[in-house]
Amino acid sequence: MDIVQAIILREPWEVTPRLQELTLHKNKLLEVRDIAVHERANATAFHAANAPGTFSYHHGIWALRHRFVGADWRVDRTNGVETIRNDRLKLVASFCNVDLACVDFHKPQPRTKKGSGVERASEPGLFEQLPQYAPRPKGEWQFFYLMVDENGAAELSRPVVKGGGFTAMIERIYLSYGADDDGTGLLQDTPDAPVEFDPQIARKL
Repeated sequence: MDIVQAIILREPWEVTPRLQELTLHKNKLLEVRDIAVHERANATAFHAANAPGTFSYHHGIWALRHRFVGADWRVDRTNGVETIRNDRLKLVASFCNVDLACVDFHKPQPRTKKGSGVERASEPGLFEQLPQYAPRPKGEWQFFYLMVDENGAAELSRPVVKGGGFTAMIERIYLSYGADDDGTGLLQDTPDAPVEFDPQIARKL
């Protein structure tokens, strides 16, 4: 099998130009991440057990389309897979909740099993003993996922899908580790500041 080493882009000087090539700008991707994570938090104990992931997925897909559909991107549902599609660049992108993102030694895994439509859209097979390698891409189209974990870590990555999971990563672009101190942490709701005032007592004449 013809294989290639997985590409991992971590630093801003390598991430930014690659995202520009893909016409998927970092600030918009992080806005999608913020919306998805905040919607996850809207699930309560009275919701169904899968509500957090469901809320996050549906609003993640909505936000991805809301932020990018226009001149370059359009809505696509080929093979029943909810995506956006760029015909000029031959790119497809979707949203996925994963167990852990932006960790070199760990291949992110989807929180729900991926169907055959996604498997057909991605590249098949790899050697399991080479976890940092993937099959050399053969087709013209590239399928990327915006992968987001529960802590807000996010990466834009191109996986190999097999058996409902991700068996390898062809390319990983780290967007945020989910921490506030790197400038890409989750947006926080600003609480109303307490209003302080001194009461004025006026003597009635």
